[in-house]
Amino acid sequence: MNVSSVRQELQENRCVRGSILSFCPLTFSVTSCPPQFLETAYSSAPERASCGEMSESQAMASKSGSSKPTRLDFYPFAYALYNEELSNHCWNCLEERPGLRHCTGCGIALFCDKNCQTLAWKDHKAECKAIASHRFVANIEVRLLGRIVLRFKDIAMGRDKKDPTFYENRTSNRSIMEIWSHAQHIQNDEQALNKFEQIYESLSKYYDPKFLLPKEAIFELHCRDFINRHAISDKEYLKEIGKGLYLDLCAYDHSCAPNTIYTCKGFVATLRPLNKSVNLLDRSKTFYSYIELFSTKQQRRKMLKDTWYFHCECTRCADNEDHMLTAMKCPLCPEDVETRMAVFGQQPYKDKHTQILTCQSCKNEIPQQTVMEHLHAMRFVEDIFAKKEIEQMSKKMGIEFLESLISRYRLSFPKINIYYCKLIQVLIPLIDAENTSKLLFLHQEVEECLRLCFPHAHPAVAFHLRNTGIFHSTLKHLPEAKKYFEEAQGILEYTLDKDHPMAVQNQQFLAEVILEMETKSNLTSATGNSQLHAKALQTQEKSNQENVADTQGGEDFEKKQQKQRSTAKNSAIAEMLEDHYEDMPKLVS
Repeated sequence: MNVSSVRQELQENRCVRGSILSFCPLTFSVTSCPPQFLETAYSSAPERASCGEMSESQAMASKSGSSKPTRLDFYPFAYALYNEELSNHCWNCLEERPGLRHCTGCGIALFCDKNCQTLAWKDHKAECKAIASHRFVANIEVRLLGRIVLRFKDIAMGRDKKDPTFYENRTSNRSIMEIWSHAQHIQNDEQALNKFEQIYESLSKYYDPKFLLPKEAIFELHCRDFINRHAISDKEYLKEIGKGLYLDLCAYDHSCAPNTIYTCKGFVATLRPLNKSVNLLDRSKTFYSYIELFSTKQQRRKMLKDTWYFHCECTRCADNEDHMLTAMKCPLCPEDVETRMAVFGQQPYKDKHTQILTCQSCKNEIPQQTVMEHLHAMRFVEDIFAKKEIEQMSKKMGIEFLESLISRYRLSFPKINIYYCKLIQVLIPLIDAENTSKLLFLHQEVEECLRLCFPHAHPAVAFHLRNTGIFHSTLKHLPEAKKYFEEAQGILEYTLDKDHPMAVQNQQFLAEVILEMETKSNLTSATGNSQLHAKALQTQEKSNQENVADTQGGEDFEKKQQKQRSTAKNSAIAEMLEDHYEDMPKLVS
């Protein structure tokens, strides 16, 4: 996908941090926003002394005297489900389970029980009337901003103080007006401003005016939502199910080499370290990623600049090694020699003045035309994804097209080249699940690139390792399967906890492989012992025959026979030893 397409997609519905995750000053732009709303809401939240209850592991760290909690929980100011997930989850706790009950007011919203409906009413009351009136559910952009506006207005009007559940699992250290807005940037960004106008038009038509604020105030809230919202994943960490605005979590800065991730259990976001040196309380040294990490430096910086209005200077973006993601093979080296050369950045084999590359292996200068062809090839792959050409093809045609590109570019793209790997990434879901050998080969082809793009303990690495282990196991490559499952398990238990569904499942895979290896070993041992015993008997038989014919006396013959029987027996034995609720409608099944 080219950068313009990436920007357009980020400006669309799924523009969130962590489509996975700045120190915000206490000053903000209020030039276009009615002060009576902003100032009141700014000072009305009593829970600013706490960002919520500590997680269990954080409490344990405190009791043990540790200054570094291993987990931090964060609660949302507002959140909403993606439209495609509305029929699968409780609209309050986001639990996915059978037996959810419908709100009789709108006939659409689902809740676990009366308690969930009661807690959700402060968020749902405006959209409940809107859904019932218009007979459709607005998209997530409209609903999330509607919930933010409603909650902000309730705080400004003092309604939060009348509701004992208003801040239940919804606390933050900061108010919404304390977080970054980038309002001036958005006002000057035609595409971003057009996006707001579209959302505002839908919002103003959808909701009863009594639930809304003046447009200027809504714009200020939209800017804070747009810049700071986060993805909400399912508890398995496998897919995004919604978006949430976490006022304290967004205080952490971005890095393309993050040392934390956040996971979600319902609407509660938990920040987790990726190594033991991380102090989650030190925001100056704790980072998560706002964007997809499987991208080149140029793509990442473009996405961050276009969406969050900053130029990234993280450790990964400053690392010349990251340019290997767009590397080429030396075309002049022998076929059996692969010499990788980065075409961007300052490199020891790149002339500072002419920019000509000289292979460090064969010492030949690489023609500029060859380098240009390499750049053209990467742009070609980018355009294929930007135009979504593969999605327009039949499965068979898509496979043939991708395989032809992979075969062609394997000659010039090293395995670490991200465009080569992205072709494989798109091909993998098209391959027959029974074609284990091919799936294993494709996963192994992208492993090096994946490890360069993600921190070692990132769940994306573990997921890839687990899949590779599954393919090895299916093919009965048991030692290799065990190695991959063990590395995946170490990452999953440290980052996601031992009881996480993915960790539990991977542990089962590992146990099965170990059991199969032990069974195979025992069978081999038993077979070996049987063969040894048979051989010993043959030796004894032969010896007996020889001794019968021996001309020596009977006493010598008997001693020799006993010695041979004792030796054979000892040999065989040795081998065998190893949250106003009166307006709230009823629930129906």
